Parts: sequence; structure tokens; C-alpha cells
Amino acid sequence: MGCCYSSHSFPLMRKIALVDINNFYVSCERVFRPDLWNKPVVVLSNNDGCAIARSNEAKNLGIKMGEPYFKFKEIAQKFDIAIFSSNYTLYQDFSNRIMALLRSQVAIMEVYSIDEAFLDLTHIPDETLIPFCQHLKKQVRQYLGIPISIGVSLTKTLAKVANHFAKKSEGVFILLDEKEINTFLNRLPVSEIWGIGRNHTKYLLAQGIDTAFKLKQAPPKWVRQKMSVVGERIVTELNGRITYELEEELNSKKMITVSRSFPKDVTSYEELESAICSFIERAMEKLREEKMLAQKVGVFIKTNRFGEGSYYSNFQMATLDVASHYTPSFITAGKKALEDIYKPYLAYKKAGVCLLDLSSHEEFQGSFFSSISPKKEQLMLTLDKLNQRYGKKTISYGSVNQSATSITQRQFLSPHYTTNWKDIPKVS
Repeated sequence: MGCCYSSHSFPLMRKIALVDINNFYVSCERVFRPDLWNKPVVVLSNNDGCAIARSNEAKNLGIKMGEPYFKFKEIAQKFDIAIFSSNYTLYQDFSNRIMALLRSQVAIMEVYSIDEAFLDLTHIPDETLIPFCQHLKKQVRQYLGIPISIGVSLTKTLAKVANHFAKKSEGVFILLDEKEINTFLNRLPVSEIWGIGRNHTKYLLAQGIDTAFKLKQAPPKWVRQKMSVVGERIVTELNGRITYELEEELNSKKMITVSRSFPKDVTSYEELESAICSFIERAMEKLREEKMLAQKVGVFIKTNRFGEGSYYSNFQMATLDVASHYTPSFITAGKKALEDIYKPYLAYKKAGVCLLDLSSHEEFQGSFFSSISPKKEQLMLTLDKLNQRYGKKTISYGSVNQSATSITQRQFLSPHYTTNWKDIPKVS
């Protein structure tokens, strides 16, 4: 059965949904290649190194996540597997479009990663919860051609569990009843729980805790002692009590935020700096779209809260002399802020920037205190127009995507269908 639902539930009926884009990179490639639906597809990492996304058909052929391409090249040729170089410009654009569609349907939403988002559906009546999720699923498929799965439960961790089973059914799975939650936790291996790493899995299995339900029943004091506060929070969430609230991206007139979780932990300072500069570039584009100026830029970085090591999170604010919307000034300030909080030897999972102290551009028109010279003003307008006309990142800053310029091998790269005029598909 595609959905599991009951009106009997915990007294506090929080309804948290996890929307997961199915086989995201593969699905993006298939949108403009309908001939590849139901056929094996693999997307390779930077420099065409190893498999980072596989269709279900490719998985069934034995292609493993992270497996080097040269190892399965013969299998790919034998079974006519479609191979693609990673096209992050295309994937990010699809992600932005899907997240915008989801955000238009709910009041509170957290973009967790490029292919996942948490939604607060508490305001959706019980009797319309399933139709609402099915409608969301249908909208994304109809407007963007991408399949998604939706799991709904009482906490983020349980929503992840529900999504796990959604993928194995018809794409929507609701877990709100305590007995039903326990039933499915009993079917879920402890290794599949969101936030349980390899080392903790080994330890729990050695203690006879092999399912999510058994972990749920473990004494909180013992869990905290053996798995730290992170483990205790996971168990609390398995018991239906929220410890991880939704972290909203606040894109309002008080703040503009751009942040992302990385598909793989980032250890290189240069790669982290490039990401921060890219986020600043996007935030400044939003700022100019709103016809506003900013005087402060904040930078934050976070390690994986579910990692085996200690959790690190920090935030640094930089203030410009006067309000501006000149991107290079904010990139310089953002790089300095990053230097102040960066710690080497750590693996970073998430980073972001926020613009604060926003004001209307009109307030500073002709002001003696404005730092925007006519020449800089014209430069920003010209860059925005070129990127809007020819696709995002047509013209970018030297600090952005430095690592991407070193990629020498992308022999299976698909066109930038949605972000470059020359790559837009032609209908004859």
C-alpha cells in the first residue's frame, strides 16, 4: 500500500514532511532524454572519476556508489549504460525550480540539501494530508518532469524513516500513529537511521540493537553516555519528540540567505572559499533584484552534526563602511570572515552566507555616503543582464568555482538545457 495513515496519533500532532528527489542527478539527465527512462544511467563525479548517481536499473546491474568508472566500463558497454559527466549547473537549476515550487505551497520549509527539503505540514488537516502530498508530487512531475518521494511523520528523523518506505511504495508514506511507527521502525535496520554512522552501527549491533525500534527503546542515559548528545537526540526524535526544528532560509527584506549542504564533506579551504564566494554572488543577485543595498555579510560553516567527530559550527559577521550592492566588496569581506572561523583538518557539511542591514536602493540614490559609483553600478547591471540572457555563471568572479576550472575530463557532459540559450532544446 502506498500510504499508511491513521487518525490515532500522539497528542501533539506535528507533521514534518521530507521531500526527496528520486535519483536526482539521473532524473535531471532523463528530463531531456525520455529515451532513457527505464534504462540504466550512471552519473560520474568530477573528472569522470567514479559513480555518484545510479538509476535503479544500473544498481540492479551491480554498479556500486563510488565505484571507479574504469572498473565498470566493460559492464557499461555490454549493457548499454548511459554515462554522464556531472552537470552541476543543470542540477542546481532544477533544484532551485523544485524548491521554489515547494516553497509556494507551504509556510515553513528548510532546504536541507540539493535534493531534499523538510516541510512543516502541521497546518494541513488530517483528512487532506495524503491528497496534499500526492498533489505536490504530481505538480513537480508535471511542471519539471522530476519524480519525488514524500515521507511524513512527527519529527525530522521519523520523516526520514517514512521517506525510506515511500521510495519502496508509491511515493507518499504517512507515519503518524504510534503503533504503525513502531511496526516500521522494527523493519528498519539500525544502519538506515538518519545520523547513525558506521562506527555507531558496529557498536549498536554488538549490543544486540539491530533495528530502529530497539534503539528507540534504549535508555536515554545509556545512549547519551555511549553515543553523546547526538545519539540522545536521535532516540528522542524516534520517540516522536522534536529536537531538530526546521531551519528556515529567511529571504525577506530583513535578511537574504543563501546556504547549502554539500553532497560530500568539504575538507579543502579553497573549495570552501569558492562555495562561499558563489553563495555571495547569488545573494547579491537577489539583493539587486529586490533593488536593495546591504551593509553586513555573515558567513557560517558547519561540520556534520552526525559525524563521528565533535560538531563544529561558527558564524562571523563583516560590516562594510557604507551600504552597497557591489559584489566584489562583499566577496572580499566574506573571504575575510571565512578566514576568521575556518579550522583546518575538519570536514564541513554545510556553509552559507546572509546579507543584513538591508535598505532600499532609492534611499541612497545620489547620496554622498553611497559607495556605488556610476561605473560600478553599470558594471553590476551589465553582468546581471548578461547572466540573465545567456545563462547563470556565463560571467562570474575569479573567486567563484576555482576548482571547477581545473576539471580537464568531462567527456560525457550533457548540455546546459535550462541555463544557456545555445543549449535550449529545439523542437522541429
